[in-house]
Order: sequence, then C-alpha cells, then structure tokens
Amino acid sequence: MKTIDILTIGNVTEDINKINNKVYKSIGGTSFYAYKVAKKLGYDLRIITEVSDSFDYSKKINPRNIVSQKTKLHTIFENTYKNGKRNQKVLNPSGKIILKNLSQKLKKINPKIVFYCPIFDELDSSLFNIFNRSIKICNLQGFMRKKSNQNIISKNQLPNIKFEIFDAVILSDEDTNFKNAIKISEHSKIVCFTMGKKGVKIITNNEIKLFETIDVIDVDETGAGDVWSTSFIIFYYLMKKDLNESAVLSNISASLSVTGLSDKKIPEYNEILKYYNA
Repeated sequence: MKTIDILTIGNVTEDINKINNKVYKSIGGTSFYAYKVAKKLGYDLRIITEVSDSFDYSKKINPRNIVSQKTKLHTIFENTYKNGKRNQKVLNPSGKIILKNLSQKLKKINPKIVFYCPIFDELDSSLFNIFNRSIKICNLQGFMRKKSNQNIISKNQLPNIKFEIFDAVILSDEDTNFKNAIKISEHSKIVCFTMGKKGVKIITNNEIKLFETIDVIDVDETGAGDVWSTSFIIFYYLMKKDLNESAVLSNISASLSVTGLSDKKIPEYNEILKYYNA
C-alpha cells in the first residue's frame, strides 16, 4: 500500500474558456488544479475521476496519478467572463463516481488527506465512508450546482451531507451566502469562505477572521478558488503552518495564479514566499 499526500475525488473536465472575445480550451476541474498546485509545492496527489476514450489529459496530468472510472462522455464546461463575472454552462455532464467501481484500486493507496471536490454533484454517497483515518476536506462548490437549460446556477439550499465528517469545508460567495457558512461552522472545525478579490473569511472556534488578498492584473480567473483550496490544505495540514499564515500564503498563491491563462501561472513556493516576505 502506497502512502500519498492528497487524494482528490472529483471529475477532471474539458473547459472551453471565453475571455475578452477570445476562446481557448484547457483541462479544468478542482482535481486538475489541485494536481498542479501539489506538483508545484512538491507533494504527491492522486485523482479519482471519470475518463472517456475521447479525452486526452496525458499532456497535463501523469496517467499514473489518475484512479479512473470509465465513462462514454466526459464533462465539458464553457466558461464566459464578462465585466468581472463568470457565466458557466455544462455542455456535457457526466454520471456518478461510485465506490464499487473503484474499490480494488483504492486498496493500493493510503492518503493522508482526502479532498472531496466534485464539479457537478457527481459523488455517490458511498464515497464519504472511505479512508476514515484520513483528514477529510470538502469543497462545497460542486455540491451546490444545478443546471437550468445548459446554464449552471447555484442551489438555494445546502446539500444533505454530514458536515461533521469534514475537518474543513471550503465554499465561496459564488456558491452561497455567508449565513450558510456560519451554519456549516456549527458542524465542521474550520470553514473557509472565499470571496475572490475581497479575500477570504475563515470561521473556527466561533471566531471569524478576514484575510485580504494582494492586487494583481487578472488574465484568467479560472481555477483560482481551486488553487486557494489546495494551497490552504498543503500549507495548513501538510506543512503545519498556523491558520493565519496558511490563509495569507493561500491568498498569494491564488492571486498569482490568475495572472496567466489556466494553470500557466500557478506559483512555486519560493514565488509565494517572495510576496509574503515583501
């Protein structure tokens, strides 16, 4: 059995991004950005995702890092940015990731951290019962999404999951309001509420802390929240930094990542420290 640092559970996607009337394709999904952040910071990460024969991710993700469930059609997102806001469409949603399809493969790994990060409600409930000795983190975004025609909109209520099983829950102001973050904090040790350029609020021990971000020139905000989440997981749970330092470092990491397209500007640790120590 191989011990790994992080196991993400959530689909890797094909993204069609439209920014300033320009279109480019990339690989996306929280699992993809988590993989890239972990690689930059020197940690080992595996991904549980559906894959199809028509989706070639091998130029961006080492296939040995994928624990796959086969599907005929992989998930395709269309992201359109206009006036600082993102409109998302799901052109091809996929099915559920189911434990019984993966159980033999999962016997070979022992993750320190399990990061539940669906992109469109694709996690079967059976997946919450695995690796109970691991630290468990939830990214709420994919649990909160539903489809209206092809447009992705946020559900009005929290999903029916047991938040007490998670050591931390991460959500954003795109997913829901801060009142729901407070509700979740009644069950989870740490709740992180990201707000883009406004920074992040972290709730722990009945205390709310605000951490402001740094000013940068935005090129592409796709994946910024995913970069923040993974950076925080690594800084706080693996590097064992304190909460305040972890939040500030994660803000810097996410801010620097938006200065280029897709994953091109995800920073290494020394780049983050340069801004932190400035």
